[in-house]
Formats: sequence, C-alpha cells, structure tokens
Amino acid sequence: MKCSQCKNDKLSKEFPSNMITERCNHIPSYCLSCLIKNLDLANTTDQKIRKCPECSEKLSEKELRLISLAWDRVSFKIDVGNIGKAKTTQNINAADGNNNMEEIYVVLLNGQKCCFRYNQIKNIPMLRKEIRKKLSVEESKQKLIYNGVELQDRTTVPCTLQDYKIEPGSHIQLIIVLYGRAYAESINSLIFDLFWGYPGSIDYLEGSCLLYKGDVFFRKYDNKSVFYPSFPHIKHSGSMIDDANKRGHERITAKLDTLPPEVTQLYFVLSTFKSPTIGHFKNPGFKLIDETQPDKPLCAYQLENAADSQAVIMCCVSRVGQGMWEVIQIGKLSKGNANDYDPIEKSITECALFG
Repeated sequence: MKCSQCKNDKLSKEFPSNMITERCNHIPSYCLSCLIKNLDLANTTDQKIRKCPECSEKLSEKELRLISLAWDRVSFKIDVGNIGKAKTTQNINAADGNNNMEEIYVVLLNGQKCCFRYNQIKNIPMLRKEIRKKLSVEESKQKLIYNGVELQDRTTVPCTLQDYKIEPGSHIQLIIVLYGRAYAESINSLIFDLFWGYPGSIDYLEGSCLLYKGDVFFRKYDNKSVFYPSFPHIKHSGSMIDDANKRGHERITAKLDTLPPEVTQLYFVLSTFKSPTIGHFKNPGFKLIDETQPDKPLCAYQLENAADSQAVIMCCVSRVGQGMWEVIQIGKLSKGNANDYDPIEKSITECALFG
C-alpha cells in the first residue's frame, strides 16, 4: 500500500488496523508514522483539538490514547538492535527515501521516538535542553547513548554531534536515570509498594521483580515465588487483600547491598492476573522507595498510560559498579502476565539495558 501523505510504499501492518475514529467513513490511507506526526501526539503541552487528517473528524482523548498505544506497540517502528549505533550506507539511503535527512531521533526505552532538527543542535548540552523542552526530562537525568558510547558534556568546549560522528537520520538512545551516580550514596535497601482496587470479586494486580545476570534471566519474585531461603536478599510479601474495602496490596523488599555481584539488573513489572488489562483495576498506584528515605519516591509512572495493556515494565534498577545502582525509568507496555512471563522477558530484552 502507498501512504497518501509520504507517498511511500508501506506494509499493511504499517497502517492503522481500524478506522481512526468510529465517525470516520473511510479506510485510513495515512500510514501510522504520518498519522502520529500529523496529530503531534508527542506534544502533550499543546491543548489543540486533534482531528483525523483525512476527514477532519474530532478525536476524543480515548481515541488518541488508542492511536498512541498502537504506535507504541508496533514492531516496525524501531530497529532495536541498531538504536544508538553508527549508520550504514543502507541506513543513509533509507533516510533519503523518507526525506528525514535533516533530522536526528532520540528513542526512549518504551519505544517512544522524538525527532530534532539536526542543523539546530550545535552541541550535546543543546540537545539535552531540547530534550527537556520536548519530554520534560531534566538534563541531569538524561543518559544519551550512541554507537555504544555515552555522550559527555565538557566543561570547556562542549562536545558536538560531529565529535561522536552523529549524522542526520541517526538514532540516539535516551535512558532516563531517576536516581544514579549523581548522588553521593547508593541505595542499600529498596521497597516496591503496590496498591490497587477491584470492582467485584477478589482480583489481583501482580507486582513482580525479575533478576538478571547480564543478559541472562536469573529468577523472579511474585505472588507464587515469594522467597528463596538460599537467596535471602529479596522477598515478596504475597497479596494482602482487604475484601471489605475492595483493596489489595503487595510489597517487594530488596537488599541491594547484599546482592551477589553477578546480579546486574532488577526489573520491576506490573501485570494482570486474571483480568485482560490493567485498566480493570480501580485507582492503582505504586511507590519505589529507598527504605531510608520513604518520603522521596525513586520512580513515578502514570498507570493510566497502561490501562489497555496486560503488563508494563515500570523501571530497572541497574548496577553501575563500586556498590552503586541506578534507577532507570522504562514504562514499556507489554503482553504477558503473572501466568505467562515469556512476552514480558522478550520486552525486557528489547530494552537493551544489558551491559
């Protein structure tokens, strides 16, 4: 099929699977990429009314959210293996064909991609400022990776894109570090607290912790696997149910300072147990906190963004050496749940945080 906007031949999976809105009376002819660009969904500060670009029907917030969710889930959007790597001649030719040679792309771990005008980014500090404007991520929390190298800020003459051989059409990985090496002390004891409400009979929202040794899955902690006597560093409370008030609570505690050095990442995941989506539950909430500073959450995520998903990979706590850990925001939606971790493990692999 040919997109009526960019005029490029696309696969059928690169178009919306349904009509843009129930009020549209036409088959979508914009590819998803052009549709997202037209609706400017990345610009959450602009309160303009968004419309179908083909028939001008107004879109509701729910319809916009479904379009954004469809974009987050597509597999063709990003070649995960090539994010933050040097471009090849084939990449450059493809960029020419899509008329994006004047742009560079910053890609988040959840798959969101933002573009910036190449000629307007003079150096790395300027790129960080533009990221803050567009994504509301403080410069101090941005870890930028290209070609396997973290982009650095010099105190004298700032590094430029050219210093790192970043060309138009390149993809730069953005990792949002919520708590990390900028702090004088590392986290020793971590608590993941999860709360939820359920409308009818008892139902569970599962909080899980998946441990990795490099890129190899090690073990998980959830409602079925709450404690390993031979590995006492982490404990899951199991589900604590208050049926009178239709509320549930789970807690995971992790003693980071006692973990064996071969354990390098802890992924915290929220998933359903019986219900098809997270949106089934009432007023879900979570806190990831340092036990010594319970009033300062280390991670925040709007769970409404995962309402139509089975699972969401909330964050990763990653070892950075010398007893230090980073808390990295992810927010990646995923299939799978507490009864089937395979899709969740696949989504974790796509986050490419293994070092």
